[in-house]
Amino acid sequence: MTDRGGLTDELPELVAAFVQEPSSPAARPLLDQVQRHVARASRSYPDAWFVLGRKDSEAVTDLGHRVFTTCAQVPKGRFPFSGRPPFVAFVHEQFEGRAIRYHAFYAKLSITREIMRDDYARNLVRDPVLRWRAELYRRIGQVLKERCESERVGEGQPPRWRLPGGRPSVARAPEVVVARLRQEGPRELPELVLRALELGGPQSQSRLTGIVEGVRGAPAVEAPPEPVESAPDHPTRMLVRRAVLEAWTALSETERDLLVSVARGDSYDELVARCPHFAHKVAVTRAISRVGQGFVHRVLLASSAELPATPGARPLELVELVLEVLLQVLPELHAGLPEGDRP
Repeated sequence: MTDRGGLTDELPELVAAFVQEPSSPAARPLLDQVQRHVARASRSYPDAWFVLGRKDSEAVTDLGHRVFTTCAQVPKGRFPFSGRPPFVAFVHEQFEGRAIRYHAFYAKLSITREIMRDDYARNLVRDPVLRWRAELYRRIGQVLKERCESERVGEGQPPRWRLPGGRPSVARAPEVVVARLRQEGPRELPELVLRALELGGPQSQSRLTGIVEGVRGAPAVEAPPEPVESAPDHPTRMLVRRAVLEAWTALSETERDLLVSVARGDSYDELVARCPHFAHKVAVTRAISRVGQGFVHRVLLASSAELPATPGARPLELVELVLEVLLQVLPELHAGLPEGDRP
């Protein structure tokens, strides 16, 4: 398959090969493509849109893994997925690479932006400074729509805003603009935004928010006391999440179905009735033991080389992290949880 420039677009073939056999050699190059497009689609977003409110290489990698797993495993009800996992829908609808990239990464309702919005909402709940920044971003957006003009930048990128009427301006680095605005004294927000555009040239709404915050400063918030036994730190959480996703992807479809059934609480009789290759309960027990031990071994093997020698998490907390990741990729398990325990 070729794209508009006549070059080979291998994305549809990689998706089709992965859907046909998840353990095929296509899995790794497909994950690499997902990571590249997720990094590009999320490039202009600030810290608040990433897990734990920090944008670093681990957070971007974690986002890519969650996008990949969602596309591979999680049925979506909206168009064009119609109750199918996105990768399956892409194959059934014979989407070209451009359509796959649009729905998976770059559209406002893409899988990538959907996950980022969920992370952003969780971060707003726990961080009052982020809530203040979100309100500042909204107010700046109102000023831009009422008093400025927008210009498109490129696919997947937010628009830049400029002064109305094509008024000329000299581009300057944000830190230079911030220093100049501080010297000039306080202004109301609309005048501050317009002056920032005059001094710095066309800017995105996010960049303008950072400039205004640099001039005015964020509100001071008293840090909560440190708990005696803290939750797993950021690097540990990222490593465990990545290890679980890699181990889950390595399982066969039959092995995943078996673990889902066990987690759901299905009885031996239900498993034997649904899976003819289980002749009796002993066969079910052996299969559960083999698959479960293999899954745990893969998680430990994938994470032990990188986890610190004395991680900040207790064993129970690491188990909770594993379950948190599995609940994200297995929404069918939510129905079996008490209402207060659902994500």
